[in-house]
Amino acid sequence: MKKIYDVIVIGGGPAGSTAATNLARKGHQVLVLEKEQFPREHVGESLLPFCYHILEDLGVLPEMIARFSRKPGVTFSNLEGTSASHWCFRHEIKDASFLSFHVRRAHFDQLLLENSRKHGAEVLEQTKVVHVDLEATMAPVKVTAEDHLGQTHEYFARFLVDASGQGTFMAKQMNCKLPFDSLRPRLALSTHWKNATLSPDLAAGHIKIVHLEGDQKAGWIWMIPLSEDRLSVGLAVNMEFSNQERRRLANQEEDWQTTLYESELLQTPVVRQVLAGAERWAPVVANGDFSYYAKNKKGSNFAIIGDASAFLDPIFSSGIYLAMKGALLVTDGIDAQLHTGTTDTLEKAYTDIAGAYKLVEKLINTYYDPNYIRWDMADKLPVDGYEKYETAFSLVHLVLAGDFFTNYERYLEAVEVFRNPERLQQFKHLVGSSKINTTVVCADY
Repeated sequence: MKKIYDVIVIGGGPAGSTAATNLARKGHQVLVLEKEQFPREHVGESLLPFCYHILEDLGVLPEMIARFSRKPGVTFSNLEGTSASHWCFRHEIKDASFLSFHVRRAHFDQLLLENSRKHGAEVLEQTKVVHVDLEATMAPVKVTAEDHLGQTHEYFARFLVDASGQGTFMAKQMNCKLPFDSLRPRLALSTHWKNATLSPDLAAGHIKIVHLEGDQKAGWIWMIPLSEDRLSVGLAVNMEFSNQERRRLANQEEDWQTTLYESELLQTPVVRQVLAGAERWAPVVANGDFSYYAKNKKGSNFAIIGDASAFLDPIFSSGIYLAMKGALLVTDGIDAQLHTGTTDTLEKAYTDIAGAYKLVEKLINTYYDPNYIRWDMADKLPVDGYEKYETAFSLVHLVLAGDFFTNYERYLEAVEVFRNPERLQQFKHLVGSSKINTTVVCADY
């Protein structure tokens, strides 16, 4: 007789491992099927402050503090570095969680997956799911998978969680993967650098986002200080532009993606200064398919979470928090459904997740829309006096920190201040007063 698990989780990344840990500690028998062998590198290395208490709840916070670099804020810059705004999370977050993390994903994801094992989840790596049957006879869910030797195995469960990341397993199987209408598809090229000359904001731990000019590229460059001598640098550009460059370079360069990546970095003065004399740690990695969502996210015996459910342009470092918080909310709902048959908690979870993604989608559009004020010029609003408008900035500050799930309805309106500064006054009553830091970085921690 085959073993029947309570829940099978596809994927052992942050969403899958968080889901597995939460379900296992609630007493469920959980199996995680992960196609890769951990540790493995991955993009998405900068966490939001709102991840802090999730990491504390999962029991990994002490190791996070010991192993990873700290992130006190965000800097948005123009190409030359002559215009920049610095957003310091301590201005709005008054406990230790204001200081977030930058992580090597190989180490971070392995930490979370091992934590799932510690809590009782069974984890099989190098096990690739090839088919899911949601109407199986032996149990509600049958999962067919192949191990690293190519041998086929069948696993059974009462419930399935798809956390397959950008592999989007269930969305592809159900043919329900769709693009976000408001967001253009983009290509990201990235790698790590050593011997970089860090600017003061990077040395203080900020992630630095550099705006690429013009509608043709419609993109940005990130710089993330992962450690004292490891800087993650990535380029994200409009897919139409990258395809144009691929056609132009394909006959001239064997590795057109690396040529495009290095060319764009060297053409950007603020990045060129940082990388003068630096060397790459590893080859350039390409990631595409921004942005998409699964139209069908749940059913009577399955739920899709994290990047498998939806993926947004990562400019605001929202992906890991959306994945982990969503995993906790959904698995609380799965727990309730498995114990009592009620679906109210699960329904509420997806309502809040939808609101969070809608807010982040809107925030992303403020960055690319020329009708909004440029983020690197946030301290130069065309209004008289700053003090009476600072509460609106407080709201945006909290959104940058990751407050997506509980206040998304009022924040949706607050984001409009970047389109219409005259509306700032109406937000005065919503939160307490504070200032954004537009002249210095957040180094005093």
